[in-house]
Amino acid sequence: MPEKSVLIVGGGISGMTVALELNRMGIPALLIEREPALGGLSASFCCKASESCNKCFACVVDKRISEIGQSRGLSILTQTELIDVKKETGGFRFSLKERKREINLTTSAVVLATGVSPYDATEKAEYGYGRFKNVVTAKDLDEMLRYRGKLSRPSDDKLPGTVAFFQCVGSRDESIGRLYCSQVCCAYALRLIKAIRHQHPEVKATFLYMDIQPAGVSFQQLLNSSRQDANLRLIRSLPSKVYYSPFSDQLRVRFADPEKGEVVEESFDLIVLSVGMVLRPDTKYLSDFLGLQFTEDGFIAPRGSSEGVFFAGACTGPKDIDRSILHAKSIAYRVWQFVEGRS
Repeated sequence: MPEKSVLIVGGGISGMTVALELNRMGIPALLIEREPALGGLSASFCCKASESCNKCFACVVDKRISEIGQSRGLSILTQTELIDVKKETGGFRFSLKERKREINLTTSAVVLATGVSPYDATEKAEYGYGRFKNVVTAKDLDEMLRYRGKLSRPSDDKLPGTVAFFQCVGSRDESIGRLYCSQVCCAYALRLIKAIRHQHPEVKATFLYMDIQPAGVSFQQLLNSSRQDANLRLIRSLPSKVYYSPFSDQLRVRFADPEKGEVVEESFDLIVLSVGMVLRPDTKYLSDFLGLQFTEDGFIAPRGSSEGVFFAGACTGPKDIDRSILHAKSIAYRVWQFVEGRS
């Protein structure tokens, strides 16, 4: 690649945004992605519009993928991973593995935009994910709506009459050593509920939460409209356990009712776990190559990184699509300054 060039690791929304911005600035870039296609985690998100756009920004991901495919001057390699890095005078020498082929190249800088993964909900065994068919994650529900186009119970493919959303699964939980807030889960779940209720007004939803964290564009408007929905209950209480009743084929949930001041049990047809964000496990192996440092929450700490190494998006801490894009644009500008400053 040319002397003034950049390697971008990760083809999610942040990596694609950095690549497009650098291309616009005239900086040659190579974007690599481990998976067969670009888009990352957010590529599986469905549109959550109801009577109007709910500002989930899922459509922006599809738009970015289209823009990447039409851009001239951008190099893209999928099914490709970084296997070695050597710091050299004026840049880095990288070894990449593309399927069975090894590629060596030198660039001025590198941007890590490796993203995040959903928390593994099987680690919260008391909620029954992986054991009870009708306990799903919000990501599972998102993919259900995107690829199948309808809401249904996995056990019998029928429309659930009652759905419960559990917040803070894998976040703000001392018992699993994850004290941080994933920030996006409240807005994410409420948008899913709004989309479901718009499509199926007969479905009753219950939103069980610790605290409602405001995040994203028009959040207060979203929250206000949710509170006005007669078939949506917002209950400040986190469930303790989920039980399966084979006689009714329903899931029973135990939680403290703040109004009654006692522990109650209710039945639901479907339970959706709003799982938090964690750094992708495959990012940590890059630490040996690039000397990465991590925050106490387990995300990449930009401070103390080597010169010419930049980080974009949620790998530095939980972010929604909108904030990931804004962060990636600011990083692209810093990369441009760095590359041009070396001339």
